[in-house]
Amino acid sequence: MANAQQKIEGIVYDDVEQPLIGAAITVKGSTSGTITDIDGKFSLVLSGEENQILVSYVGFIPREISIENQNYLEIRMQADDLFLDEFIVTGYTSQKKKDVTGAVSTIDMEEIANIPAAGIDGMIQGRAPGVNVVSDNAPGGGVAIRVRGFSTIRNNDPLYVIDGVPTTSGINMINPNDIATFQVLKDAAAASIYGSRAANGVVIITTKRGRTEETKMNFNSYAGIQTAFNLPRMLNAADYGKLLWEATTNDGGQPASDVYGSGSEPVIPTWIDQAETVPSADVDWVNEIFRPALIQSYNLDFSKNTGDANHFLSFNYFDQEGLIKYTGFKRFAARFNSEFKVFDRLTIGENVTAAYTWNTDVTTNAALGSVVYDAYRFPSISPVYDINGDFAGSATSDNQNPIGRLYRNKDNVRKNLKIFGNVYANLELMEGLDLKTNLGINFENYNYRRFNPSFEEIYTQRMLSDLNTTNHYQYEWVWSNTLNYNRSFGQHQVGFLAGIEAISFYREGFSASRFGFPYDDPNFRYLDAGDGADQRNSGSASDWSLFSYLAKVDYAYAEKYLASLTMRRDGSSKLANNRWGNFPAFSAGWRISGEEFFDSPMVDDLKIRLGWGETGNQDIPPYSTFSSYRSYPNYSNYPISGSQNSVALGLTETRNGNPNLKWETTTQTNLGVNATLFNHRLGLNLDYFVKKTSDMLIERPLTPMLGGSNISSWDNAGEMKNQGVELNLQFFGKPEGDFNYSVGLNLTALKNELTALPDEVDYIALPSSLLHTVNFGQEVTRSAVGQPIASFYGFESLGIFSSQEEIASHATQSEAQPGDLKFKDINNDGIIDNQDRTFIGSPHPDLTLGLNFSGNYKQFDASFFFYGSFGNETYDLTRYYLDFFNLSAYNKHERVLDAWRPDNTGSSIPRLSLNDRNNNIRPSSYFISDGSFLRLRNMQIGYALPEVLLEKLNLSKFRIYLQAQNLFTITGYEGLDPEIGLQNYDSELRNLDIGVDRGIYPPNRNFTLGVNLTL
Repeated sequence: MANAQQKIEGIVYDDVEQPLIGAAITVKGSTSGTITDIDGKFSLVLSGEENQILVSYVGFIPREISIENQNYLEIRMQADDLFLDEFIVTGYTSQKKKDVTGAVSTIDMEEIANIPAAGIDGMIQGRAPGVNVVSDNAPGGGVAIRVRGFSTIRNNDPLYVIDGVPTTSGINMINPNDIATFQVLKDAAAASIYGSRAANGVVIITTKRGRTEETKMNFNSYAGIQTAFNLPRMLNAADYGKLLWEATTNDGGQPASDVYGSGSEPVIPTWIDQAETVPSADVDWVNEIFRPALIQSYNLDFSKNTGDANHFLSFNYFDQEGLIKYTGFKRFAARFNSEFKVFDRLTIGENVTAAYTWNTDVTTNAALGSVVYDAYRFPSISPVYDINGDFAGSATSDNQNPIGRLYRNKDNVRKNLKIFGNVYANLELMEGLDLKTNLGINFENYNYRRFNPSFEEIYTQRMLSDLNTTNHYQYEWVWSNTLNYNRSFGQHQVGFLAGIEAISFYREGFSASRFGFPYDDPNFRYLDAGDGADQRNSGSASDWSLFSYLAKVDYAYAEKYLASLTMRRDGSSKLANNRWGNFPAFSAGWRISGEEFFDSPMVDDLKIRLGWGETGNQDIPPYSTFSSYRSYPNYSNYPISGSQNSVALGLTETRNGNPNLKWETTTQTNLGVNATLFNHRLGLNLDYFVKKTSDMLIERPLTPMLGGSNISSWDNAGEMKNQGVELNLQFFGKPEGDFNYSVGLNLTALKNELTALPDEVDYIALPSSLLHTVNFGQEVTRSAVGQPIASFYGFESLGIFSSQEEIASHATQSEAQPGDLKFKDINNDGIIDNQDRTFIGSPHPDLTLGLNFSGNYKQFDASFFFYGSFGNETYDLTRYYLDFFNLSAYNKHERVLDAWRPDNTGSSIPRLSLNDRNNNIRPSSYFISDGSFLRLRNMQIGYALPEVLLEKLNLSKFRIYLQAQNLFTITGYEGLDPEIGLQNYDSELRNLDIGVDRGIYPPNRNFTLGVNLTL
């Protein structure tokens, strides 16, 4: 009889190696069983015929386990991401996932917590449908999140709400390891409760709290190496000389060069300067400016929850060296969250974080000023240093030595202090009725001292050192008061929310500069050390405020019929005659699976959703409704009395106000389906949406007669439309012994279109004042009616002329020769001119996808995440300098070795020419490439110590892992990287220039080793 019974013991963990308290352990086919204790442990006696147990816990996928003569079991449960009774935050309150009728995406923080990135915004690319992320790739650099496309010409950034406090900036200063949940409200039905700031979607972030009565300490850390990959190859010194000779000969000239001589063949000299201090070399300048770079992060937190008191304290240090030499980003952050139950009905708490960052950056992705582009075109024959150890200059142009430029910039550090948090109190007035007040603050203080030391290179110099110091501070406070009621009456469930909210923002800054510093030593890099005779300064301030009323009603009957109604009324100080805006929303849901007539064993839950709503936007500079004036001594002061010794103060108009500005409004309709199938093994979310923006706030040009020296004014003009489909699939494989796995797939298909502009406005583009710096004066993007925002614009290239006969039979293309580009005659007038420019491509993908696979076997776990973008195009403006010899002072890409020649007519590279009389360099589809790609974004393999060893070491968890990012990319793009974002992440015009490659900061391929430890 003793052999007929078997005693088994074990422990049950969740998916992050934390013991599960109260997990049910039952014997299959019987009613006997037990539950796990406070340490997640259990013991159970089985009869001889009983060899299978069932393990279940709310929010996790049930498991069926065969004993097979085992006496001790370590059972790891897999979180059920489809769990419908989970509560998610939806704006000032929370709802059960199964009752949500809006479009909401949730990103699992456990999946991304260990990804090496400065901020959470750089970690979520591809993790949720309808959420696209573009980055400039620099450490601590610009990141832009777009929810369901581009809704407007100006700011398209979503609103972030962190523990109830809204913000639109500084997300990279929040420690990602502090974040507990991350949710995106995508449609108006879900986001309209935030009214005027929700037109671009809302990101809801909640930070961690204490979970257990025992004090828990967690230490999470990783360190690794980053490297640049797929770097382009430029011509070496000898090949550059040969092709320079060929280009000159093609134009009928006699080859000659100050560097390579004037013989029949180019000759590499011993020295490239007259003083013979700069020897000739053969430098790979692209490789020279990059380096293997360290990345490291250390997180330590303590937490405890006694029921009446909840505490969470964390510290973080993050350090990422830049792939570009002498650049990098550092952050130190601390957080303290606490909550106390003062009385039975009163709870008070606070959440506060402080962060300090140091950032040394350089300009990239610009035609002029980008150190990457400078490295592309810097001549290989120029060495890094001269014989005296100083930085050598260019042998052929006035560009700075790229390494010298980086070195001289290394001490120019941007410093930022951010304090962000809130205090709150919640009073339970009666059962189901709560009154909550919340006061939040977002404070930033910024300092940047940019010192440019004197230097001298071959063809460029700076005779006087200069220093510019910039300081500003800003704060935004928000005070919200809400009344929340939730009760159930039989099969009726009612929720009501009402509240008011006040927001106030203030910013003040100044800058000053001086020239002529006696020393370049860092100890003298302060304004007082400069020449006081040549000093400049400026200062400014701005403020705005917002006051809002909000209300929401939720209703559910029998958990089958769901409805939600939201209204928000906002008043903005940025507007004048149309200060107030109303933003309603409505949504409804029908749980078909709850009907008696629905009987499908394969379907666990099936719900359809319909939502409609409006959200607003008032993102314009403060005071845009008022005309303003200021004194410019050089322009406005005038000696009215005729005096030769004094002038009268005059004022010049700086802004043409428009008091009739009104709210920009985005109206969105959403139809969705949620389903869970096959005993919660498969989850499906499908959404179709149409989003229309009207009364777009744009800055319109004025005629000189109306505008004088100020040639623009703000107006409501234009409309934009986005429509698309989002699909999210989550599959949980059936556990097989010690192995289980899950697969997630999300797809987004989206179309953007500018649908209306004023009659007198043909298109919107970057102003001419920026084009020289950004695009060499060329206009390569336009936003016009019928086209996506920032579409590529230029001539359509039909290939290369192969003969004079082909040139003669084509539309007149003045001075074209065989080997030149052939352009399409768009208007069929027989002449190729500016009237033949047209839209030649779009930077927006037709389809994006995220594919995630994760699995574990015993103590081992692994995950693979792929991200893909398809149908988008890129404009490779690096070819402007790198493919054409009319800019002969600069180096070229090695692909020009395959340029068109009479014996190489199959080439796609135009013939080499110093004159370029055909203007091959004009904006055209020659610069357009397919930017589609599929990338293995992240791979992680980990190992967790078994329970036996953890007990001996007195640990709750110990896991080590190896992680790799950007292991491979499948793409047809020949440039550095096909994933190209915005030209500038701070400019108000940033959305007018997308997907143009001017020498971007490269993405990094990194390998990190990390540890997760819990005491």
